[in-house]
Amino acid sequence: MKSKLPLISVIAFLSLALDQLTKYWARGTLRGTRGFDLIDNYLRFEYHENPGMAFGMGRDWPGGRFILIGLGLAVIFFVWYLVKDVKNRQKLTAVAFGLVAGGAIGNFIDRITIGRVVDFIVMHWRHKHAWPAYNIADAVLVVGVGLLLIALSAQPKKDDAPETASKRSQRSKKSSKRSSKKSRR
Repeated sequence: MKSKLPLISVIAFLSLALDQLTKYWARGTLRGTRGFDLIDNYLRFEYHENPGMAFGMGRDWPGGRFILIGLGLAVIFFVWYLVKDVKNRQKLTAVAFGLVAGGAIGNFIDRITIGRVVDFIVMHWRHKHAWPAYNIADAVLVVGVGLLLIALSAQPKKDDAPETASKRSQRSKKSSKRSSKKSRR
């Protein structure tokens, strides 16, 4: 995975930069306004601050900010643990980890600097049925996790691993011994 570190870094940096730039734009342009429809009846930009996790869960926890900061760090380390030894589809895994890292770090920065996460993208159906507000970090996290699931599911199981030369040799010796025992009978 070390050879993929530059790819991971570039993807993480680009994801993080896009997230932070759009949040900066949202704070300066959308805060204090009613927002605006980007695509009538479907996609709206409006400013929200989320002190909790996805869908606002955990917003009322005592010390929730610090719990969520710790949880964000744990997620980054857990994902790194999962992908560090991945051999198959390394590029896909590198891109996925870069997206997860960039998204997690983007929301992590918000939690440390302002104590909540800036959300500004709202998908809705004719202003009646709305998906909770989210941001670029959330979007790249979802895509990254999806790609990780694809990459990890494509890993060969230990039983399916290609047979090494020494395993073939041992299997051949056992087969020869069985054949010689049968011929002696």
